[in-house]
Amino acid sequence: MFALHIGTFLIFAGFALLLVASISAPTVSKIDFLHIPLSNGSSVMFGSLGYCILNSGGGHSCTPTGVGYKIGDEINALGFDAFNSAQDTTLHGLTQAFILHQIGTGVAGIALLLALCSHRLGYLVASAVAFLAFLIATAVMIIDFVTFGSVKHHVDHNGGSSKFGNAIWMVLAAAIVLFFASIATCFACITGRRHQRKRTASTY
Repeated sequence: MFALHIGTFLIFAGFALLLVASISAPTVSKIDFLHIPLSNGSSVMFGSLGYCILNSGGGHSCTPTGVGYKIGDEINALGFDAFNSAQDTTLHGLTQAFILHQIGTGVAGIALLLALCSHRLGYLVASAVAFLAFLIATAVMIIDFVTFGSVKHHVDHNGGSSKFGNAIWMVLAAAIVLFFASIATCFACITGRRHQRKRTASTY
């Protein structure tokens, strides 16, 4: 039973990490996947559904929240060399896939509800859903690193400086946690059923 609680806790941890990452800029400006400090003291924070510009005085302006945004246009507006048309189109397409952050959060939330509300057999379903959340988190993690890694490389090699933000590491951690959550929950359920069969057999 203790192992089942561990599995449930790990699912909760994965869900929480994905949830925080999914409300990154422009929803919460200080949660970002990549930020670029500017020479005037401002900085640009890129999130899953848009980006924000934080002014040196403390104020900020953000794009509307939406699926996909022109990250190449903003990099060009900051004074860096523009991406070529193929790169710009690819980056824009990758930002549209960022909706997987929210989808993964929803799937992890379903796994958590199943783990909290189910009996032993239901934990197998929770384990399967948690594994699906792991696959989604892994896919979007790869997309995150490809997208923001490309932007970071471009900025750093054009006289700028950029850093990966906290959200990208949250997605990485969520993928790892959800992987172990699915294994722990499934293992605990299987061993629990074996122990139950042994107890049943011993009564005859």
